[in-house]
Amino acid sequence: MKDLKASTLLVLLINTVLLCGAALAAEDLSPRVPADKIAAAKELRNPIAAGDSMQEAKKIFTGKGRCYTCHGLSGRGDGPAGSSFNPRPRDFTDAQWQRMRTDGEIFWAISEGTEYGMIPFGGILSEKERWLAVDYIRELGKNRDISHETAASGELGVTK
Repeated sequence: MKDLKASTLLVLLINTVLLCGAALAAEDLSPRVPADKIAAAKELRNPIAAGDSMQEAKKIFTGKGRCYTCHGLSGRGDGPAGSSFNPRPRDFTDAQWQRMRTDGEIFWAISEGTEYGMIPFGGILSEKERWLAVDYIRELGKNRDISHETAASGELGVTK
């Protein structure tokens, strides 16, 4: 009888941990655009053709925009300043997140900032530069195989 109680308790504990973990993961994928702004953000259309000016887009991410300081050079949300945020910065290599968010939502978050600590870049980057950053974020989602070692080696090229 004691073994049955212990087993039941263990199963309940494991289920609780798994459910909490799943809830946290789902919460991490939630939109960062406020509910009253999300419909308008989703309507925004990227005027820059995918793949155009990828070198320029990379320079925004690793240079003027300083995106890498929070999101990391590989876009995994593991930049040097990222650990100070709760929740942590987005992992742009997450395929599920890439499928869930529109270019307009990403553009809105870059332009307006978020309540989670991301500053607004609307006054720092031009509209074209913000759309280029969106394109680079999309590119990072395609390149999940970019290793932490590659990023650390400087191969991705931080621009000053």
